Amino acid sequence: MQIGISAKLLSELIQVTYKTAWLMNHKLRYAIEQWDRELPLQGQLQLLGEFYGYEYSRHFSSIAADAEQRAQPVIVGASVVESSGTMTHLKIKRLERAGSRPEDSGELERFLRNHAVETVDDSSKVKVLDRRNRRELSALHAIWTDAVRWLARTFGGIGPKHLQAYLDEFCFRRMLRNEAMAELIDLCGRTDTIIYRDLVGKRVGVQPITWGRKHANSRRKVAS
Repeated sequence: MQIGISAKLLSELIQVTYKTAWLMNHKLRYAIEQWDRELPLQGQLQLLGEFYGYEYSRHFSSIAADAEQRAQPVIVGASVVESSGTMTHLKIKRLERAGSRPEDSGELERFLRNHAVETVDDSSKVKVLDRRNRRELSALHAIWTDAVRWLARTFGGIGPKHLQAYLDEFCFRRMLRNEAMAELIDLCGRTDTIIYRDLVGKRVGVQPITWGRKHANSRRKVAS
């Protein structure tokens, strides 16, 4: 757990079903999500817009391919010490709309509004890096490369539905490094319980079964 583990490998190691291992991992990621919400970026910031994944639909599917097959736009943001350039906090957030461009000013402002404090009206504190200018590779470029490699090496790549949870986990491990395990254990003791249904969301188009009073009474008689 110190460097991350897939549900498939975890299920094999501790001899449980894949679903149980997946739920265990995502409960940990939920605790990390709560940790991330309590620590907004502040001070001098650097931002980098990037894309995760490849647009397979251009080559292997129809024009109306599902958005899940397209590259997912993300923004990498960091708080840095202006004098030394030391990074004090890191966030990588997936944009809600798959077709968005992370370098657009509206998306950058939305990122700052949701994940930073007192920076939207002070542009002098925000430096936006260009992902296409490889001559100006920065620490954020290197971090994003590491994130993509970690997702591929540990999990074989991640789809868009739960991508944010894995990005939060990467940032958590990247910032805490050797202290990540101890902090994670502490978070588990301070985070409210979450169940499987809340993690995966309600299934679209599936109606819950509701029993009538007559049928419910007969079930109670059978049970007794």
